Amino acid sequence: MSERNGRDATPAEVAEVLTRPGERFVITAHHNPDGDAIGSILGLARAMRAAGRDVVLAHADVPAVPSDLLFLPAEGESFSPQLPDDIADRVLIAVDCATERRMWPEPVHEAARLIIDIDHHQDNTRFGDLNLIEPDASSTAEVLVGVIDAAGWPLTREVAEALYVGLVTDTGRFGYTNTRPRAHEIAARMIAAGVDPAAMSRRLFEEQPLDRLLLMGRALEGARALADGRMLAAVLTEDDFTRAGGDDCEGIVEVMRGVRGVSAAALVRESGPPGLYRVSLRSVDPRVDVAAIAREEGGGGHKAAAGFSTGRPPEDLLPWLEDRMRERLDANGAGG
Repeated sequence: MSERNGRDATPAEVAEVLTRPGERFVITAHHNPDGDAIGSILGLARAMRAAGRDVVLAHADVPAVPSDLLFLPAEGESFSPQLPDDIADRVLIAVDCATERRMWPEPVHEAARLIIDIDHHQDNTRFGDLNLIEPDASSTAEVLVGVIDAAGWPLTREVAEALYVGLVTDTGRFGYTNTRPRAHEIAARMIAAGVDPAAMSRRLFEEQPLDRLLLMGRALEGARALADGRMLAAVLTEDDFTRAGGDDCEGIVEVMRGVRGVSAAALVRESGPPGLYRVSLRSVDPRVDVAAIAREEGGGGHKAAAGFSTGRPPEDLLPWLEDRMRERLDANGAGG
């Protein structure tokens, strides 16, 4: 864990560092990056490079960019799996990363001269020297627009396209409860800058990889109704991934959450070394805080969308999840 004595910062204070002459930077995000993580990295990097900044992109995952976002990086926008050799002279900018433990397995980021933590997760641990955390923002992309504005940099089409991916995916196409007027105002600015929302929607939501759809079928076929039908849970194993020809699970738990009568959903999938599982939790009831459940296992996220990794086998994990969900649903009177 970090021993840095950091402090909260404003967009203007972060922008002051980003525009400081002679500074060099490396930008990274969390393990298993989503649209907000990759879009935020690329959007900020494009704005900074256009302003003449020395920026390196680094990410622990190989490949760093999920298959459904491969359309986003432009030629030359590559990610290094390691931090640069001159990390001790660089400012590390962590975007969309609630905790430092979600960057590299070892705390290699601590070698950075300065760490800036830019995020919108409510449970961010404020691990940076400067922490710009806006829990009310829809996405980290939304937070970064404030930084770019404070720096006086233009929101060009190239910058806006990357950040739009973060905005539209983290708001569930502007349908989640985190969608506030500012998200729409920023989207309007991005469209005015040249973003094509129809084309972006096709790339993000209508060009589904076959393995994802096959896994969705397997998850729904094997889903179990728990907590008197108010929770839907499914488990995907390595055997499912082999049969589907891939392990792309993006969007599956959101479909499960959309089943009529379901207040919460859990997708459990084998991930990493044998015996380790990744759990994604979603809620449609604003009174059910799935992030609180995730935190009990060392994870985190948002009130309506959270996750964690665990060594609990499914036969132990699912009853545990059902108990946690039932407690909240019954206490809140949410449908039962």
